Amino acid sequence: MKALLFGSIGVLAETSELQRQAYNKAFKINNLNWNWNIGTYCGMLADPGGQKRLAQFSDGALSDTQIAKIHNDKQVVFEQLVKNGIKPRPGCVEIIQTCRERNIKIAFLTTTTPHTLATITAGLADFIDFTQFDLITNMSDINQLKPDPEVFRYALTTLAISADQAIAIEDTRSNQQAAVQAGLRCYLYPGEYAALAPDVWAEDDVIARDLGALTL
Repeated sequence: MKALLFGSIGVLAETSELQRQAYNKAFKINNLNWNWNIGTYCGMLADPGGQKRLAQFSDGALSDTQIAKIHNDKQVVFEQLVKNGIKPRPGCVEIIQTCRERNIKIAFLTTTTPHTLATITAGLADFIDFTQFDLITNMSDINQLKPDPEVFRYALTTLAISADQAIAIEDTRSNQQAAVQAGLRCYLYPGEYAALAPDVWAEDDVIARDLGALTL
């Protein structure tokens, strides 16, 4: 194996609760009588894309401009919450070290905004040295966001490897499907809020219970 591809932010850090809190604060800032409880937010995590979730939830009641402002306010609040401290999920630091020792390339293939990416990498800087990564992406690197497989194909081309030379790790089945469509074997490492509908399409043997125990 020549490369390990970390997919989403949720693979490296558990941030869903902070995101949910940030959305609810942004709703108050924008005088919206909305409150996303844990159950509601879990259901929304099946598909990536914050502005897309807002548009779907508003059901046409909000303009694109309003949605963009709410999402921007959410990101400001989220950044403040992240500054209070986040930690890498179990096994992340260990598997990154294993890759470095074995000269396995490492990529972080998020399709979030550059601002959110910078927030997360800064929040994890005490634990993970992102300068050791061979590739880090954001939404400006591709035309189609996940669950489209473009970011994984972009990574394979950039790293000059074939799909059978890499393993991906994702946090939701929607994102996992994107990796599989690019020809990759992808382990699912679901976060505590990930919406995992049973018997959708993924096989149980691709669910990672412990990143530190993965065979590379």
